[in-house]
Formats: sequence, structure tokens, C-alpha cells
Amino acid sequence: MRSHIYLAVFGLLSLILYLGLTDLSKDFNWGEGYSKRPILEYLAIYFSLFFLYTLACLSIFKSNWSQKTFWTLIAFGLLFRFAMLPSQQIQEDDVYRYLWDGKVFAHGINPFKFAPEEVNQYKSLKIQDPVYFHSHYEESDKKELAILNDLKWKNDIALRYMERINHPDVPTIYPPLAQYVFRLSQQINVDSLLTLRIIFLAFDLMGTVFIILALRALNLNQNFSLVYFWSPLMIKETYNSTHLDIIGISCLCASIYFLIRKRMVGSIFFLALSVLGKFYSAILLPFYLQRVWFLAQENKQSGTATAICHLTLFCTVITVFYLPFIDIGGSIFDGLKTYGVYWQSNDSLFAILLYVLKNILKLGMDTEIPIFENSMVFAKSITTLVILAAVAYLILKGAPKINSPEIWVRNIFLVMVLVFLLSPVQNPWYLCWTVPFLCIFHSRSLIFLTGLIGLYYLDFYLDYQDITQYSILVAWLEYTPFYVYLLWELFKSKKIWKPIE
Repeated sequence: MRSHIYLAVFGLLSLILYLGLTDLSKDFNWGEGYSKRPILEYLAIYFSLFFLYTLACLSIFKSNWSQKTFWTLIAFGLLFRFAMLPSQQIQEDDVYRYLWDGKVFAHGINPFKFAPEEVNQYKSLKIQDPVYFHSHYEESDKKELAILNDLKWKNDIALRYMERINHPDVPTIYPPLAQYVFRLSQQINVDSLLTLRIIFLAFDLMGTVFIILALRALNLNQNFSLVYFWSPLMIKETYNSTHLDIIGISCLCASIYFLIRKRMVGSIFFLALSVLGKFYSAILLPFYLQRVWFLAQENKQSGTATAICHLTLFCTVITVFYLPFIDIGGSIFDGLKTYGVYWQSNDSLFAILLYVLKNILKLGMDTEIPIFENSMVFAKSITTLVILAAVAYLILKGAPKINSPEIWVRNIFLVMVLVFLLSPVQNPWYLCWTVPFLCIFHSRSLIFLTGLIGLYYLDFYLDYQDITQYSILVAWLEYTPFYVYLLWELFKSKKIWKPIE
């Protein structure tokens, strides 16, 4: 049997499962029947999809380029996405913040200015504590809060979605490009999850195109794009959970392509857009500046001056996008600051580090540590330093050859993996940032992790069934097999981080 026939079989079975998943999602109703939610059934479908995805990947890895295979994988990848577009949210609610931010911005109000809770308390605070209300808010603030209060009560859907925003006391953390995307969604169709998902589809397809172009530029089999385009993790977290990461990921894919082709102005520009979609990729800037420097040297130009010009371009793009929001000064980063200091979720290595600091070194959360305040901030500072040290090592250990762009891509990939593995927040959608690179670097252990991380949703089931004593095991089930496989993989093959030929 030819590879395209294998793919057609795997694709058809997967499509049936995606349609089943969309149907199953109807049982996940907000605020209702938590103990009866079919989470185990969802996991059964997800892991079945991952099994078929694994078989498809293995088939692609063993086959040569085939146009029939390519168009088969593209056709089914699109069908998977269309099947999931109308699905109901499964255990995720970040999208309601996106819709609110977009609505606020579409009405000419800075989305970074007010936390949703301030809008919720507007009437009660105005009536019950007028002294505080009038002293705390200026006249322009009062007018904007009145507008936002009206938006909240405009209709049943608006009120329902407003009440579903998580962490309503924290101002938004999402950067400007994301805010413009949210705004566009609201201007097209107010309070529409489907509209936002269709916009995400446009970003997703853009990212796919640049992945294919990058594979072609590296003389690799373009069918390897299946690793991204059929990924159950990407499809679930983008089209069901409706997470915004696809904005930054697609721009990063474009940036990588231009980096490979030595078009560094375009590469730096799209890297800036990626950061403006989500800050996750900001750590990669040194690699881009290094490539700019070496390319300038190759062309007998001043490496330092050229790097400064490209750094200026990066900073200019960031600044231009932030200009509409800077009227509130440093408060624009209040939400991000809260996230950076307090957030922790589904982590692995960070959880072990924090345990060592708190329980072995006896640096409890209430312990005052000079500069770092407590063990949580101390642990986050350590992981940040480790990541920065890794970047410095990869930059300084030796200059890659100018005509070996895969080395730069590999270094970027290594850092993205390290950022995820050391992060205090290892939610499944964060892992999506590594998936495009797996089209080039076929790390079986990381592909395996994109399946294992689905166990994240098991924690919800344990919580709803009041058996939370087992919740601590979930992260161990997710990550232990991965780390064992990763170590075995690294020991078995020194080529694992090299591009597949």
C-alpha cells in the first residue's frame, strides 16, 4: 500500500473521531453537571486520535515525497479543523477573556486599564462607597466604566460570557497583536467564538504554509508538515480550547522561514509580531541578531551596525503596537506581573525545584529571601537564569556556518523546548510552540509528550469526583514516561537534534 492510501485510512478514522469529539463537547456545559462531564470519554477519543496520528507520522517518516500524499494530508488536516470549528469548549475558558478584551478595545477603551472585576463592582462601589469611588477614579475613568457596565448588561450572552472570565481581578496579560485580533473578531461578530476560531484558522494556515516553505528551503520532505498539520494537540487547543497561541506560533513559523532564507528584515519583523502575539518567543532574539551579524560579516559589512539596525527594527515594531495603550503607563504590565510572580500549573521540573527549596532547604513561601521575597520567586529566578545561561552557551560555544541555517533553527528549537520544560506553567497549549519544529527535528519523545500531556484534563475529573488526593499523580503520569523516553532517545542516538535528511 502506498503512503497516501495509509494516510487516507488514518485520516478517515481520525475524522470520525473528531466529529465524535465535537458531538461529545455538547455535554460540557458551563456551570452544569461537573461530576457527570464525560472527561474519561474525551481522553479515550484524544488518545485514539493520538494513536492514529503516531501511525501517520511513522508512515510519513518512512516514505519519500509524494504529491498524492501531500494533498491527502492537507485535505484531511482541513477536514479535522472544520469538524472542530463548531465544537463547545471542553474544560477551557480563556476565550471569554479574549472576547471581553476585544469588546473593550472595539469601544475605544484601553483593555489593559480595568480588570473585569472593576466593571463587576462598578454599580455597588458607586452606591455603597461613593467616597472611595470618586477619589479613586477620574471623570474619564467613570465614563469608561459606565460604558463597560452597559456592555456587560447588553444581552444575556454578553452577561454570561462576562461571568465566565477567569481571574477577573487581574487585568489582561495579552499583548497588542492579540488585542487587535480580539478586536477584529468583535467588530466582525460580537461575542462569537466561531468568528475568533475562523481568524485563528487563518493564522494556522499561514503557519502551515511557512512550515512547508521552510521544509522546502531545507531540502526536506514537505510531507513532514503532517507532524504539525495533523497534531491532535494543535487542533484541540486551537479549535476547541480556542487558545491564542496560534497567533504567535504562526508568526514564529514565518520568522523561521525568513531566517533560513537569509532575509533577516522579514525574519526580525515576524519575530516581533510573534512576541506581540504572546511573549513566549522573546527569548529567541539573540539568535536572530547573531545570524544578522554573521551574514553582515559574510557580505563584508559592519556586523555590529547591522545588528543594531535590526534590533532597532524589532524595538520599533514592538513600540508602534504598544503606542495605543501607553496612556496608562506601567500599569499596562500589571496583569503580566501578576502572572509572572504567582502563576504555577501542571509543571514538572519547576515543581521539583520548588519542592527542594520549600521542603528540603526549608525556604517556605513565607520565608523572606533577600531580593527574591519568597521561594516561588526564587525558583522562577533560578529557572530564568538557567534558560538565559543556555542561550548564552548556544550563542558563544561556536559560530554556526552561514550556509547551515538548520543549526540556528536547532538552537531555537532547543531553547523553546527548555523554556517549556522549565516553565512553572506547562499547560498543554504552551507545548504547541514546539510542534512546528518537530516537522524538522523528529524527536519521538517530544511527539510522545504531545499525546501524554492530554492527561492534564484528568485532573479535572479527579477534582469533580472528589478524589483530589490522586491529583498529584497526574503530572507524574504526564511527564515521567516522557523524560524516560527522552533520556533513552538521547542515549540511543546522537542525531536526535539534527535535521532529518
